[in-house]
Amino acid sequence: MPSKIALRIGVVSAIIVAGGSGCVSRVTHEQVLDELEKVREVAAQQVVEDEKRLAEARLANEQIAAQLENLEKDKITIQQIRDRLTITVIDRVLFESGKDSITPEGTEVLNEVGAALKDVRDRQIHVSGHTDNIQIGPRLKDHFKTNWELSTARATSVVRYLVDHADIDPHLFTAVGHAYTQPVAENDSEEGRSQNRRIEITLYPKNLKNIMAEFEK
Repeated sequence: MPSKIALRIGVVSAIIVAGGSGCVSRVTHEQVLDELEKVREVAAQQVVEDEKRLAEARLANEQIAAQLENLEKDKITIQQIRDRLTITVIDRVLFESGKDSITPEGTEVLNEVGAALKDVRDRQIHVSGHTDNIQIGPRLKDHFKTNWELSTARATSVVRYLVDHADIDPHLFTAVGHAYTQPVAENDSEEGRSQNRRIEITLYPKNLKNIMAEFEK
């Protein structure tokens, strides 16, 4: 659906085109100014509404972060950018090497995360799996052909656990694997590779898809 502002701009454009076509009997300078003023009013109201939503999202993010502050920092990190919140869990906490089944330690962490997210209703929850750039070895080839399959399977395992054990609405979730394509550190050391092997749980505005659709038109 077109936004209010886009509709208003369309009206103003039509008036200007009509005026340029010589339809001066129906189109006046005052009408154009009136429509432009209405566009400005709608835009100003949109800014107010957006700022309100942003403030509400920030407050909700702070409350979620506060619930997770007791978890050790070597297990998870939390980052907030505007209305987006990202919870990053190092993969060694959640999974054994080359596996996608969640460890007992991982279930404890996800129980805490699930408790913090259980009241989420107005967000999308994007769970992404990431690996280092070390290729899957021969021993695991029968189960995971590449890091793409491994990262995707791990993201799916986290989603499934949160849905089954935290009772979070499954419609809020998206699971995706990025393999080694989005590193946060260099892969030339074990320390860097360890940082790259991770699960990210990111909360976005629920209307993000609608916003992106507007930009793509």
